[in-house]
Amino acid sequence: MSVIKGDPTGRPRRGRRAIAVLVTMAFAVATVLLAGGITPTPAAALPLPTEDPFYQPPEAFDAQEPGTILRSREVRLAVATLLPLNVRSWQLLYRTTDLNEQPTVAVTTVILPAGADPNRSRPLVSLQFYYDSASNNCSPSFVLQQGSGLPGLEGIHSQSELIAIAALISQGWAISVPDYEGLNGHLTVPREPGYMTLDGIRAAQRFQPLGLDGANTPVAMWGYSGGGMGSGWAAEMQPTYAPELNVKGIALGAPTSDVVSLLHVNGSMFSSLIGIGISSLRNAYPKFKEASDRYLTAEGKALMDRTNQQCLPRNALSQMFIDYGRMLTIPIPDFLQVPEIKEAFESTVLGRNIPTAPIFLYQGVFDEAVPVWTNDRLSQQWCAGGASVSYKRDHLSEHLTLPSLGMADTLNWLKSRLAPQAPDQFGCRTENVVSMLADFNALLTQIEINLNATFGALGFPIGPRER
Repeated sequence: MSVIKGDPTGRPRRGRRAIAVLVTMAFAVATVLLAGGITPTPAAALPLPTEDPFYQPPEAFDAQEPGTILRSREVRLAVATLLPLNVRSWQLLYRTTDLNEQPTVAVTTVILPAGADPNRSRPLVSLQFYYDSASNNCSPSFVLQQGSGLPGLEGIHSQSELIAIAALISQGWAISVPDYEGLNGHLTVPREPGYMTLDGIRAAQRFQPLGLDGANTPVAMWGYSGGGMGSGWAAEMQPTYAPELNVKGIALGAPTSDVVSLLHVNGSMFSSLIGIGISSLRNAYPKFKEASDRYLTAEGKALMDRTNQQCLPRNALSQMFIDYGRMLTIPIPDFLQVPEIKEAFESTVLGRNIPTAPIFLYQGVFDEAVPVWTNDRLSQQWCAGGASVSYKRDHLSEHLTLPSLGMADTLNWLKSRLAPQAPDQFGCRTENVVSMLADFNALLTQIEINLNATFGALGFPIGPRER
């Protein structure tokens, strides 16, 4: 593995940051145009997942093997809940496993290009959204649907993920978008997001309308931030939990590989990540909830309860610059040493299990939400264990700009991994780059992505859909 050199110190200049933000905004415009020219189609309001019987496990579901489809239905996807996407899509309720190794259920949304030949095999990409909420009503399966209304409009916070769907569809690939936090908003827990992602892939492979070749289907995974954390757990769990999957590569953008590290955002514009993480752990661990509630002030408990019910955008906007030290009756360092608290946080750290699939890891050096050192460490741990990791450290991007600036390079890597007879990726390599868009091929790919995002929903993709 090459040695990481020349780590810059200090804050990035305002000019560099402004340029990155402007470029990201330009790319995000493509999402606004994703359904441009389509007349909005009114749709009946959908019940929330917490009120929708489709999400509830049927009797005796636990007797089925992981990945078994328990229920399915065709759904209509839309931008901003109204503008329909030109794709075919279904929801699959499937049997999976929770963090306590007990049977549970989850839902994935599976997507095909419009007009795709169901008799032609194709790769499958599992795309993990960074929906970062402890509420099941913010799950991708709900917010992506036409007719999800105001909750759906609030839940679709990620312009880059909608563009990612357009980019993957333009390649003719099938997509699985799992609700990898399950029914109880377990975002920051260990193992479970990986199980749910992997079982979503198993369910997709078994779903006949997708035309996949079962366990022989070439598979890739992709996620950013919280979605990178879910993908990271899938990478670590796959060798033992789902070894039969034909995983060709896993792309991880700025994954939250150490939840405790998020405490450095206290008092910043990213403060909500602390509340989201704590509320998720309170949902998952009764002992964590009991211990944390002993030291949360009345105001802190009320904040956690609100956080537990809201999607990321509202939490992010309402919790900017909050000092969580004021929400506790003891100092934060002392809170972290409470045995039940310490044990839960330590369980969330990635790097203890070694992936066998090739990894593409990318991270902004000046990321203000996910510290670069956490993924420097993750890369080193995985490589020391024998994994193959291609690691790019982007010196221009921050957390909000890297999803767009890193997309083209990531798609090029996915294409190289999913190509027929693709050569194996061996060893580890770390690259320090000014920007992941500095490469001309990446720039051309980003232009193609934006064109497809603009015209793909209209039925006029720039790239071929069947490959």
